[in-house]
Amino acid sequence: MLSVKDLHFRHKGSLREVLKGISFEAHKGAITAILGPNGSGKTTLFKCISGLWSYQKGQVTVEGVPVNELSFRERARFFAIVPQDHEPPFPYSVLDVVLMGRAGYVGIFSSPDKEDYERAEEAIGLVGIEHLKNTPYTKISGGERQLALIARALAQSSPVMLLDEPTSHLDFRNQINVLKKIRQIALEKDLTVVVTLHDPNLASLFSDKILVINSGSKVAEGSPEEIITEDLIRRIYGVEVKKAFVNGQSIICPVYHKYSFRYGKEALG
Repeated sequence: MLSVKDLHFRHKGSLREVLKGISFEAHKGAITAILGPNGSGKTTLFKCISGLWSYQKGQVTVEGVPVNELSFRERARFFAIVPQDHEPPFPYSVLDVVLMGRAGYVGIFSSPDKEDYERAEEAIGLVGIEHLKNTPYTKISGGERQLALIARALAQSSPVMLLDEPTSHLDFRNQINVLKKIRQIALEKDLTVVVTLHDPNLASLFSDKILVINSGSKVAEGSPEEIITEDLIRRIYGVEVKKAFVNGQSIICPVYHKYSFRYGKEALG
């Protein structure tokens, strides 16, 4: 389990707090989605949780262990991070990229051993890209890259996976495929998964719990049914929406009439 308590963060030399007392818990075998507008503090929160940035107040623990007491190598064994985008300087194969996830287990002057390769091959199989393992990472599609990065994270064998906007550069089909795979893996591997998303509908569809932050503060936390409401989306994003149900699944739709501008212009003469 991941526990975040009263987390405060500000940049060095600044008096402005970027995170203002954020608290939440994320549990094994479940997906916790973090929603919020641009600049709300989502990426900063991720960097503080993983230990990349030092916070001024509060505590982050994973399985009861304070993160700020862990070495870099130890953090790599607790946290697997999937960034928004990744462009390697060399055309490594997909297998090589996934093997990088084993860096926390390989000595400074050592090479990956049989177990490292086995874990990498297993991770590639879990995300369904076995056919790409010898393909240069720079030659595969955006959706396939995201799956390769998830495989790299799985190869770390870490109990917590943090994904920072994993669907931000993907088309609609790949957004669904990647989130379906993340959910499947969270359940099968009993992982604690925390993911930042922009789309409330995707958060509602694929997460077990949603944390909403705005201007560095927690606004709401609860199940998708409790959180994804017309009032909350209106308050956070400043957009008029209506909630509807399709096959028992709730969706949020913006209230917008595409012909209103044309009619308005004609009405003005």
